[in-house]
This record gives sequence, structure tokens and C-alpha cells, in this order.
Amino acid sequence: MIETMQVGEHLVTFDPETHAYEVDGKPVISVTQLIKDVLPGTYKNVDPEILKKAAQRGTELHDAIEQFEVAGEMSELLEFKYYRKLKRQHQFEVKKSEQMVVIKHQGIVLCAGRFDMVVESPFIKGKGIADVKRTAHIFQDHLKLQLNLYKLGYEQTFKEPIHYLKCIHLRNHHHDYLDVSVDSKFVKHYLDMYVDKHELFV
Repeated sequence: MIETMQVGEHLVTFDPETHAYEVDGKPVISVTQLIKDVLPGTYKNVDPEILKKAAQRGTELHDAIEQFEVAGEMSELLEFKYYRKLKRQHQFEVKKSEQMVVIKHQGIVLCAGRFDMVVESPFIKGKGIADVKRTAHIFQDHLKLQLNLYKLGYEQTFKEPIHYLKCIHLRNHHHDYLDVSVDSKFVKHYLDMYVDKHELFV
């Protein structure tokens, strides 16, 4: 079912079947597509069936966490139990779930995306963005670009600062609450690269 929502000053439409976004009636790429365009592929040699099953497990975990945060529903998934352990350990509170953002560069809308949560904690000043990963390996540049794009988009869309970035890494018994560095120059470099590559301002 196609979703339509007001995101800041923009009207965003998202088709979950095709993962296609429109912002103010114009098609735009997703954050994931932008990252794939400017960084090397990560799973080119992995069996597509394995990737499909991994994606299904990841979706189940994300859905379980969202239902817990929004409606207090519990889950029997192993990784969900470790998510709750991390919450108790780091005392983070989820302020927003499944947050949509629009990202502009040099005055034009480039892409849109959705991240897992805006968080606050008594241990860290300000608001943070946290995204759940169930992948076996964390690809640092991809993760850093993704979360910094979400940060930029959130700040542009809602005019509120994001002070830190976190990755909630859950994989079987492995569970970690990882720091991801905030780096505006890093994200600007790749946005410029995308714009130059596609000659958007020529």
C-alpha cells in the first residue's frame, strides 16, 4: 500500500513494493540507491537466496522492535531480547520510530529515506539517530555515509540538531551499541560526487 505523508515542508509518497519515493510529485532516489551509486558494492558474490533470507530476518527484527516501541508488543526473537538488553544497559529512549527524511544538496532535493529511530539518553547530551543492523559484517564507510545522510536530512527537514549517531548491531547472540562518527565533510564529498557523476547542474 502506497504511503503518503507530510515530511517537514515536503509531501512524500513511498511505494513499499518498489521502494520508490516521490517528493512533491517528483521521483527521487532513496538513500540506499545513492550509497550504492557512490560506494563499492558489498554483497556482489553472495548467493541471492542467502541475501533474500537475511533480508527477511532483518525485516522481522525491525518490525518486532518497531511494534515494541510503538505499542509495547513483545517478541520471542532472540535478537529482540538482546535489543532490550542494550536498551537497559545504555538507557536510551526512543523518541521517534521509522522517521522519514528528505535530503537536499545545493538547493535541490536529491533523495529521501527512512531510518529506525531518534533516541535520547541520560549519558549523552542531545538527540541521536540510531539504526538497527542485522548484517554479519558492518561496512564502515557505507554505515557512516548512511547515518550522516539521515542526520543531514533530519536537520534539513525538521530544523533540529542531531548530536550523535549510533548503530544497534544485533546478530544472533552478538549485540552492540556502536558509535558512528559525525562527519559533514564526508557526506558533502559523496553528495558532490553524485551530483558531478550525473551532471545534475549542467
